[in-house]
Amino acid sequence: MQEILLKIRKGIEELFPVPAQFEVAADTSLEHIPDWDSMNSVNFKIFLEETFKLEIPDDLLNGETTIGEIMTHIRNS
Repeated sequence: MQEILLKIRKGIEELFPVPAQFEVAADTSLEHIPDWDSMNSVNFKIFLEETFKLEIPDDLLNGETTIGEIMTHIRNS
């Protein structure tokens, strides 16, 4: 799971202007990522699908979803 988290962190850092003090952890909800909006959720979905070679359901990327939930989906796919 740690490897998945590291890849997700790297993607978030590339896609979003994340402040240095912002920590991406398993319990971080997507809505707490700086500049999270519907357009950025599409970019994040594309990143996840290309990185992990799987399909991400649209409803998994709502603002209340946590990074941990995404990690679980990736691990179980």
